[in-house]
Amino acid sequence: MGRPAIKIDEDQLRSIMRMKPTLKDVANFFQCSEDTIENHIKAKWGKRFSEFRDENMVFTRFNLIRTAIQKAEKGDNVMLIFCLKNLCGWRDKLPEEEQQQDPYAKMSTQELIVLVKEKLQIEGPR
Repeated sequence: MGRPAIKIDEDQLRSIMRMKPTLKDVANFFQCSEDTIENHIKAKWGKRFSEFRDENMVFTRFNLIRTAIQKAEKGDNVMLIFCLKNLCGWRDKLPEEEQQQDPYAKMSTQELIVLVKEKLQIEGPR
């Protein structure tokens, strides 16, 4: 006679996956082996553990994004800056501004060599 079948509640499994657990944590939660969890997910959904977990994490990501936006809209300036940079692609400096700060950025290699040679002649050997 084999081992008794382990009941894995699918709603509970999906809920747990929203917290990005490790395979070991899920197995410990359901009091079974890691292989049992992997085999159950493969049989039921035809996916690997990590794929199934990532799919269920979408709900967590959306909730976190929604919360961040709500905080920004309520006047949390730190969260506003975070959202603008991470959700809207804003940056502190534009690429053109960064290049303008570096006087050598638009110079060719040949121009840089000439400039270095001129500087060495003016300062002399050390």
